[in-house]
Amino acid sequence: MIQAVKTFIYFVCAGLIFTQTGSARADTESHDHSKMMVTLQQAREPVDIGQVRVDERTGEFAALDTVFADSAGRSIQLEQVFDKPVVLLPIFFSCTAVCNFLQADLARALNEVGQMPGKDFNIVTFSFADDEDSTYAAEAKHNFTHLITREFDFKNWYYLTGDSDNIRKLTDSLGYYFFKKAPHFYIHPSALIVLAGDGRIIRYLYGPGFLPFDLGMAISEAEKGEPGVSIKSRVLSFCFGYDPENRTYVFRTFRIAGSAILVLLAAFIVFLVYPSKRDRKKKT
Repeated sequence: MIQAVKTFIYFVCAGLIFTQTGSARADTESHDHSKMMVTLQQAREPVDIGQVRVDERTGEFAALDTVFADSAGRSIQLEQVFDKPVVLLPIFFSCTAVCNFLQADLARALNEVGQMPGKDFNIVTFSFADDEDSTYAAEAKHNFTHLITREFDFKNWYYLTGDSDNIRKLTDSLGYYFFKKAPHFYIHPSALIVLAGDGRIIRYLYGPGFLPFDLGMAISEAEKGEPGVSIKSRVLSFCFGYDPENRTYVFRTFRIAGSAILVLLAAFIVFLVYPSKRDRKKKT
């Protein structure tokens, strides 16, 4: 019940943020109705669904030699962000639909995940819109970092924009494909990518509804560069497995039940054998 209330509050906040953002854009942009009609006509045109997809490339490397601008307008090579695991969320900042909820949902997960954001991993919210610049990034960062309720060094949460060449190079390396229908209007998947500190792609998580446990598990895998390397990852991976069909981590009921039965059986055998040895010692 408490979790549901928290989720509802975050979604309300995201809706308010979008409303404020939309009104601000309306005040600053001209109302050319002929252009608006063209945009609406483009938006109604059908899209080949094959153009909008995620081809998972776990184990491969993201294009870290790409260059973007941060929310302050400074040029940054993506490699500079990768001194630790990275949670990367591709969106576009002027999105009128799901992107606001994805950002709010990521903030909720960051509040509850076991690792410390900024210390154990960095976050990149990345715009694949080549018609957005650092002013869009700064506005989004100001709005959504306010949803963080835990200690957080926000310099480790990067909001990035770039040109079409660098955007496509990065998204192609991630297997993330979107389609631009009109200016500031994109059709895209709802997914985030967790990467190791060397840029290796570890896990894809799909929204809306990023689960803190799933995010924490993926970060745990990313800490050593591949699943199940660290002791923590081995213990968790024994109890939980990634279900690619449902795209979430699931409790391995049969493995745990089978292991418990084997342990009980071994204990029972010891119980039967040990008294007989003790009796033989008494007789001698």
